[in-house]
Amino acid sequence: MKARKLSEQRLSSRVPMGAPASLKWADQQATGYVENVNLGGLYVASKRLPELGEYVELQFALPENGRTFRVRASVVHTRRSGFGARFERPPLGLLEAIRGLSREH
Repeated sequence: MKARKLSEQRLSSRVPMGAPASLKWADQQATGYVENVNLGGLYVASKRLPELGEYVELQFALPENGRTFRVRASVVHTRRSGFGARFERPPLGLLEAIRGLSREH
């Protein structure tokens, strides 16, 4: 039995976004840029990176409506330029906004 591709395991398709974000983890603070988002999580480009498995508090605004969201996420992969994180109990309003973004793209 073949393993399913990562894209097939996602809750929804990635939606390109492009939004500045403030990040907090452990005793660190940084800024980043949310490059894409889906119902399960997001990818953030940043010069400073949390460790794999670490929890990050993120605050960002959706470009389309300007509404600001604060969410907690766990880091599931890192690259030199950023990290992917899975949402931990995201606010319902954020999930609805992401669904709206998905319909637009």
